Amino acid sequence: VKRTSTMADDYAYADDGGENDGNALGSFFYPFALVAISVTSFWVQSVVTEERLVPALNIISEYFNIPDDIAGATLMAAGASSPELLCTIISLFVTHSSLGLGTIVGSEIFNQLIICAGSVYSSKVHSNDESVKKYGERFLVLDRTMVVREVGFYALSIILLYVALSEVVWDKNDQVERINVSLFKACLLFGGYLLYVVVCVYMEQIMAIIGFVLAWEEAPSASLPPVPQEVTVSDSWYNLYGGSNQGLNDSNETHLRSLESAMSCGSVRCRNFHEEDLHQLPFIYNLTSEPVENFETSGGKSTHDSVSACSSFVNDDDDNNTIDTDTIDTNRKKVRGLLSKGCKMLRCGDRCGADRDYPVQVNDVLELTNDDDTCEIRCHLWERSYFYSKARARAHAFQLRWFTITPQKISSVPDRNSPTKHAMVYPLFDEIHVDVKRRIIQLVHPVEGKRDFVLIAPSLAIFDAVLQALDKYVTATSSLRDMGVTELEDDRGVLSKRDRNADPHVELIEFPKNASMPGIALWVATFPLRLIMHYSLPDVRQLDHHGHVTASIFVAYMSTVMSLTWLLAGSYTMVVSLESLADVIGIPDSVMGVTLSAAGTSLPAYIASRIAAERGFGNQAVANVFGSNTFNIFVGLGLPWVIYCLANDGSYSELENEHILESILTMAGALVLFVALMIQTGYVVLKWHADLFVLLYICYVAYSIGQVFL
Repeated sequence: VKRTSTMADDYAYADDGGENDGNALGSFFYPFALVAISVTSFWVQSVVTEERLVPALNIISEYFNIPDDIAGATLMAAGASSPELLCTIISLFVTHSSLGLGTIVGSEIFNQLIICAGSVYSSKVHSNDESVKKYGERFLVLDRTMVVREVGFYALSIILLYVALSEVVWDKNDQVERINVSLFKACLLFGGYLLYVVVCVYMEQIMAIIGFVLAWEEAPSASLPPVPQEVTVSDSWYNLYGGSNQGLNDSNETHLRSLESAMSCGSVRCRNFHEEDLHQLPFIYNLTSEPVENFETSGGKSTHDSVSACSSFVNDDDDNNTIDTDTIDTNRKKVRGLLSKGCKMLRCGDRCGADRDYPVQVNDVLELTNDDDTCEIRCHLWERSYFYSKARARAHAFQLRWFTITPQKISSVPDRNSPTKHAMVYPLFDEIHVDVKRRIIQLVHPVEGKRDFVLIAPSLAIFDAVLQALDKYVTATSSLRDMGVTELEDDRGVLSKRDRNADPHVELIEFPKNASMPGIALWVATFPLRLIMHYSLPDVRQLDHHGHVTASIFVAYMSTVMSLTWLLAGSYTMVVSLESLADVIGIPDSVMGVTLSAAGTSLPAYIASRIAAERGFGNQAVANVFGSNTFNIFVGLGLPWVIYCLANDGSYSELENEHILESILTMAGALVLFVALMIQTGYVVLKWHADLFVLLYICYVAYSIGQVFL
């Protein structure tokens, strides 16, 4: 069976020797039109996957109470990798080409080299003298358990893929070499992912058996900024204002009293979280596996001085109105007056420009305002999105919000235009979990079964201030909780239906007010497509002003079905346009797959990983790379091949041998290099590693294209 491409046929007809000027002009613009169509299909698949399919699958997983490990390795992984999977299915069953295989293989190499490099480039800048001298200013510390599990299964997938494609036969009719994939080898490849899911689910038990837990807990953290007042934290998770105090020994009680005094949080009941406790918080457990070195930016010193903290009512002539710290240096004293004036202007801007500007344009991310008279603080905090809580590293996983915390109420607005239309008022919490090392705060909802809120402070100063404000809030609202009140109403009164959406996402048809001229031009060019997508794809990312999801499970089902429909259409358009472009350029489909198609389908993962690394989750970004690669091989190739073999006499032999095995050996070589570098540096990815990865990818692309023409 040979594939056919009407686009390529039309081009051949147009390029018939230039019999007329119209055809000649059409043949000139035809390749550019194919590129534009391909890029548009990449954008459509990215938007549908990130903004519609993944949130819908997240709601479905929550509705059926699917554990995070299982949901992340099955539904969420399938949703995130759907462009690659559908590309393989369409090229296999519809166009009968090797583009799908090339896309998967090229994506593996792109992910491992470019996304890993991008994560390092986006990691936090370290200033610890010892760390900088040893590793440089930018580096990522990887969790040893993640490396063993994810890299190990990725290596297994490469081996099984090579075995599946190792049988080469000669086609006498077409006089070409073809690769034969048997049903047994296809099932073996797909079965590898079932083993991967089982290992993910029982990872803790496996770690306990092999004694990996001890090595994990003893991982070095030399660059970790000290806890306030030099409190030594042996286990960073603590339960404030709630939970059981069972199991505490004398040393733990002494340590907890020291922590209570250090945080100045008044009468606080705390306890250590053990491993079995963390399993009750699967999402938090995943966060705490992130090495603390990836969060450090201040060289082990307190970050109080890096934050502009001020009172909300200041006197230009009174230096005492700024917040007092124990370590104020000479330069800080000289600029106190300027900071006071600046804070006053920012506060004015916050009141006057709230509906016009993004909060981060009015108040810096590290800004902390403190009103001593009303005990009110305002600051930015990262909040974990409910709609991406079960997915691996996603671009919208954390959202920046401007918080206002008073003894009577906690509220926030998102970092977007017209923020007050998307305000959120938080329930009356009485239980709070904190991770001191990573500055993570979890506000536990007082009603069982409703969502908890996970926050990350941008700095240690903000983290400390928020904890003190939460202490006053819990104390002041105790009488309301005793009366059975769990939620407060918004003081703005009755809100319209639109105003009740507290989620900060931007609608597809919303005009980009702060975009550049090229961005606005692209928005205008894609507006017809945006309009159709907006009204045909239900968006489940709807929250009321208490943060509760308003979309029903039926809407999630409809969003999933429509998303898959759009992805099928987008994947088909991408496959046909890229195959036609390959014909025009004169390169094999597999080469087009490992270059342009691979980069286009992997671009959303690249952006998501860079954002995760910027926020201190570089380990998760790298884990996402190898996890996606494992899924793409085991499921993205294995599952379609199993289906095809079952429907076609137990084998798949239509795949031409277009040097695809060489790309698989390249994958294996890149993985061996990665493992060797990790062993040599102690599981630390350095900047020169990233430079090397980029250079290797450029050489790989040049070789893939060059072997066609040379």
